[in-house]
Amino acid sequence: MKKIQAMVIASTLFATTSVLAHTFDEPNKAIKYRQAAFTMIAGNVSEMGDMVKGKTEWSDVIFAKRANQLSQLTLMPLDAFYVEGSDKGKTNALPEVWKNFPDFEARLAQFQEDAAALASISGKGDKAAIRKAFGKTVKNCKACHTDYKAK
Repeated sequence: MKKIQAMVIASTLFATTSVLAHTFDEPNKAIKYRQAAFTMIAGNVSEMGDMVKGKTEWSDVIFAKRANQLSQLTLMPLDAFYVEGSDKGKTNALPEVWKNFPDFEARLAQFQEDAAALASISGKGDKAAIRKAFGKTVKNCKACHTDYKAK
């Protein structure tokens, strides 16, 4: 668990320092970037969810691949929330993101930690543990949507 926490902290520090060097020269590019990242996150979560629910055949290999991709993808959106003016335009992000930014950052950090834990456990073949880790990851993902994403 300490290894996962160290990875999340290191990733968060890297993401934070990369904010200063972002390449978004206009808010709409930042919005499109984070929307693309969230779309890829949703695609991976959806495929894993279908396996967990028994809607599609379980594959340890595919699940682990999706979990690893999810873990990496969770590191991507935050940079684009720092861009001035990215709270305007065609975005589903509610104004509460910027009003409560420390809470938003903390929730995203928790999501990153949960996704890293899921990726770590997914290659071990323990379906009960995988399901539990997946449930925790999705629960925290949905909780953020409740407060910070327009329906």
